Amino acid sequence: MKIKSRALLGILNSLIVFVIRMIFKTTRLEFIGDSLDRCPFADTGSDRFLYSVWHDSVIPPLFCNVEHNSVALISQHRDADTIEAMLKAAGMGAIRGSTTRGGASAMKKLMKSAEGKHVVITPDGPRGPHHTMKSGIVFLASHSGRSIIPNAFAASRCWKFQGSWTSIWIPKPFATVYYLVGNPIHVPEDISREEMREYTDLVQEKMEELERELERHLAGSVPEQPTVPYRKAA
Repeated sequence: MKIKSRALLGILNSLIVFVIRMIFKTTRLEFIGDSLDRCPFADTGSDRFLYSVWHDSVIPPLFCNVEHNSVALISQHRDADTIEAMLKAAGMGAIRGSTTRGGASAMKKLMKSAEGKHVVITPDGPRGPHHTMKSGIVFLASHSGRSIIPNAFAASRCWKFQGSWTSIWIPKPFATVYYLVGNPIHVPEDISREEMREYTDLVQEKMEELERELERHLAGSVPEQPTVPYRKAA
């Protein structure tokens, strides 16, 4: 059933956000490794990044911090109206746009609206395939001068809600949410199509490496990897 009333949709989104926020208040957020200086939403001085997050892990970035210093790039498609409403209800800004349409001019307008903020992008969205990198984030990095930060999230226990091409997971109450961040990937200006493909493959590779590290950590096979407690989620 599709809800057409904007008022009713707003109430529903606020209720969903409230429930998820209450769940996150019971969770524990832990960073794996020593990359605390590059966590999403942190004030990193004059540096602003493009955070790459797989579509099925979009919930943790919304609720793992109290103060948001980021905006999320979402599709201009009508179906993204609900996502935008949820982002706003969660306290994160939203930018409607595309990383693949409009060329350099569109990129400049996009980054202008995100001035002073990090940008969170789901590189396998909006329609998949699942965990398959598209070149849009690399194109944006090349034209904005911002580095790409690969990210990975996992939970000790979670619910998964299956969509048309991917699932969305939400941690269960009192679960531990793990966060792993990669090193910044700088993309030069004026790269060729072949170079763009190479950088896209590089980001894909780094995202997959983080996922494998998290899987090993959850399986208990990496006891030597330091785990840094952060704080309870917002």
